[in-house]
Parts: sequence; structure tokens; C-alpha cells
Amino acid sequence: MAENNAKKSISVSTVVIIILAVVIVLMLIFGTVIFFMMKSNKEENPATVANTNSQVVAENETKENNSVTNESTDTTSTTNTQPVASGNISDDWKDCEFILNNKAYKLYFPYSDLKNDGWTFDLADYGYANGYVMNPGNKVTGTINLENPNFDSTVRIGFINDSNSVKDITECNIWSFEVDNAFVDDDETPVSFTLPKGIHNGSSLQDVINAYGEPKDSYRADSLGYWNYTYQDEYSKYFRLTIYDDKGVTAFSYDMY
Repeated sequence: MAENNAKKSISVSTVVIIILAVVIVLMLIFGTVIFFMMKSNKEENPATVANTNSQVVAENETKENNSVTNESTDTTSTTNTQPVASGNISDDWKDCEFILNNKAYKLYFPYSDLKNDGWTFDLADYGYANGYVMNPGNKVTGTINLENPNFDSTVRIGFINDSNSVKDITECNIWSFEVDNAFVDDDETPVSFTLPKGIHNGSSLQDVINAYGEPKDSYRADSLGYWNYTYQDEYSKYFRLTIYDDKGVTAFSYDMY
């Protein structure tokens, strides 16, 4: 009986040991498999990130190329407008044409056209004694006052660099132009100007309405006796007139965005 019990005890112990050995072997096998799987994933992830970054870079480059293409297209469309022949302007104010002292202009036009006729300004008056350059697409608002020793009118311009390169401000085009004769004294010399459909310095309010119709925006200064008329086209072009009761049209401005 004792021997049988001993044999049974040995048999049970042997079975337990075998089971434990099998479990340990299985754990080692699974551990090894999991280890290699994790290592493989780590090696694959950098490649995935690299591919993703490559796609992002490629997309960004495509967007940048498209942006450059669009800018080039826009520049081409804006630089088609050039000074028109003297005395020959469109009847449509949306073409942004006018005659100043018997010379015709069309926005955008180069500042050199005005400079050649004696209109100048000093950058030192605006804090840029050493000059001022403009990057492509930059604008300077219509607050630059021009002077001409032969005239006493107020003339203001705004600059735009509609090219693809950096330029000195004096080499850029004009996108905003304003003339005002309202404060020219009797013993001083105003500029002469002609606008579409023959409107000129001194034209009456009714002349303006007959030529362009009623504006979308108007302002009446009763105490000073004048009207401000503003015509606009899709927020890209603005044409403004000042019309006094006693002096008629004294000022106009064009802005072409």
C-alpha cells in the first residue's frame, strides 16, 4: 500500500512538472512572438511618418505652386491697363480713365507719367528720407500729396506694386488718384480735368446725374453747400465726385482695388 501511494505521488508530481514546463514553454514562445511583432511595428512606424511628411510637403509645394501661378495670373490682368492716348477716354467710369491737363490716364498707370509732367513728392515728409521699397502686391494708401510748381490744386495718389519683384516706390503704379480744386483761390492756378461723358471741373449736379445716374451712396453738407457722390462697382472700383451748389464739380477720385 505504501509503495502504491508513493508511486501515485510521484506520478502526480511528474504530471504537474510536465504541465508547468509546457506552460513555461508556451509563455516563452508567445513572448518571443510579441517581442518581434512590437519590433516590427516600430520599424514600420517611421516609414509611415516619413511617407506622411512627404505627402504633406508635396501638398504644400503644390499649393505654393498654385499660389504663385494665381499671383502671376492676377499680375498679368492688372498690368494690362496702361495710359491711354491724349484726349481719348472711355464714357464708362468703370474703365477708370480721366484727362488731367490735356493728358489722358487709365488706372493702373506708372508714377513716372506724372513725374514727367512735373508732379513730385518728398519721401522725407513721410519719414523715409532714405527711400522706400515695396514688395510684390503691396499698396500705399492714397495719402501721398503731389506738388507741381505750375498748379495749386490738391493732388493725392496711392501706389501699388503689381509686379513680381521688389521695386522702389517711384517705380510702381498708381491705383488711387484724387484731385481737389475746391480750395484754389482766384489768384491761383487749378488743374483742368475731364471725366467720362464729358464731366469736368465746374459741371453741375444735374450734369453729373445725366451722365452717371443717381449714385448708391451720397452725402449732403448743407452748411457748406456741396454733395459727395460715390459710385462703386462690386467693391473693386470707386468713383467719387464733390459737387458744390455754386461751383459745380470741384473734385474727383478713382480707387481701383
